Amino acid sequence: GRMQHRAHAPSQHLRLLQGPTAAPRVWFVPDALGIVCASATWVLTLSEGVLLLSAWLLPAQRPAYSAVHGSLFHLLASLALASHARTMFTDPGALPVGAPPAPGLAARCPLCGAVQTPGAHHCGVCQRCIRRAHHHCPWVNNCVGEDNRKFFVLFTLYTALGALHVLLLLSAPALRAYARGEWDLQTPVRLRPSLLFLFVVALNGFLFAGLMFTIQIRSILTDPQSQPGEPGQASAWTNLKAVLGPRPSPAWISPFASGGPRAASGPQAVV
Repeated sequence: GRMQHRAHAPSQHLRLLQGPTAAPRVWFVPDALGIVCASATWVLTLSEGVLLLSAWLLPAQRPAYSAVHGSLFHLLASLALASHARTMFTDPGALPVGAPPAPGLAARCPLCGAVQTPGAHHCGVCQRCIRRAHHHCPWVNNCVGEDNRKFFVLFTLYTALGALHVLLLLSAPALRAYARGEWDLQTPVRLRPSLLFLFVVALNGFLFAGLMFTIQIRSILTDPQSQPGEPGQASAWTNLKAVLGPRPSPAWISPFASGGPRAASGPQAVV
């Protein structure tokens, strides 16, 4: 996906969800393409798990082998889907609309009226200005910004690892046969349609998610400033901590723990 810059007027269907105490509510972008792509991500991931069990692990009739590899894949898939949900339903860092300008930040977005901070960009899909926006991704139906970037990084990481696990499982018999001289590149390969579908989904998932993970990590490590307004160039280590958390811990790889400190952006909204 990429950041959209279409000239939209502020959305007429923007609704701030204000409870009795103005507590933040769930963020959701009602974009048709994004909803389809995000739903497809869940369907394909769950399909991988079902096919891996029914077409590969259970027919092997090796209980320990099936239990270990089935548990590993479903752990990675669960972490990927949890990260996907956190990316999709977390406010990526929308700047408050109508807030008074801070000193030195007089520029207002002509599309949504938000006072823009350094690194903020207006998204034509979310129809809001997003702090430190990287891009709008239809596969998570949200922008990737300051407050949900950690979850997007974890989503791409666990998706790539789960897909790689499937590819290794499917390739292992052919590699062993090749090593024993029982198979070469001229040997015809016959795959059941279910296994062929599983292989194609896993290959595409690994290539796409692996590429996105690499792009995200490179972008984070080379960001000239980990926090807007800080003088000098931030180190790669400082940048990484700004996204994943203040100190290395298991929380860095957990989609259930928030990342770096989040700036206040006012009540979250359905946009």
